[in-house]
Amino acid sequence: MTELVFEGLVNARDLGALPLDGGGTVRSGRLYRSETPQLMTAADVARAVGELGVTRVIDLRGPRGRGSGPLGDDGRGLVIDYFDLAGGYDAQNDLTPDGFLPNQLGLGAPVVGMVLEELVAADGATLIHCHTGKDRTGYMVAMILAVLGVPDSEIVADYCRSIPIFETMMANLRAAGLAVTDDAPAYARHAPSAVGVTAMLEVLRREWASADGYLVAHGVPAELPARARSVLTTP
Repeated sequence: MTELVFEGLVNARDLGALPLDGGGTVRSGRLYRSETPQLMTAADVARAVGELGVTRVIDLRGPRGRGSGPLGDDGRGLVIDYFDLAGGYDAQNDLTPDGFLPNQLGLGAPVVGMVLEELVAADGATLIHCHTGKDRTGYMVAMILAVLGVPDSEIVADYCRSIPIFETMMANLRAAGLAVTDDAPAYARHAPSAVGVTAMLEVLRREWASADGYLVAHGVPAELPARARSVLTTP
């Protein structure tokens, strides 16, 4: 895992080099995560496209999002309405960050399948984001890493890297006129913690044994996880 240093983003990283159970790593330069690219400067966009090779931007916010901004509006963007596909916008408003991630296991599997299809088809690197990059993106990335075979301890550690920069990120959003409002759902207003992602992974292992089993049980094609591993991991 490599923190990505941008002028406008603070919650951005390359998920490459994370270790896999049984050996190997996540392939570097193929899967990135961040907060909204609306905070990116022109120099950030040039670096993302040129140096980092981003050819696909997946915005999990849907049409009620605030727009992807300078990276994604150039033809690379794909908008996936996560909440519309996972039970509706208002179904989870009372959840805190600790409850949000476990709750997604009953809702978000089809969206994980959609994103995996995009990752397999991409001819370069993919950036996944929502608004703050910790809730919808947190669930999505945790599930992708579980599919790839990253140990749970490493998945939790990656998620927790958003904690120390949370206040800085929220301040940056406010300064850009993109603040998370006081009436936003509870999970959106609070910092992430290890509790929610740890609980999510514990439920995943207890109820479905593996990420593959979870996805197949929710209608995702059985061959898709293996295809994702073939593209996104290296021995």
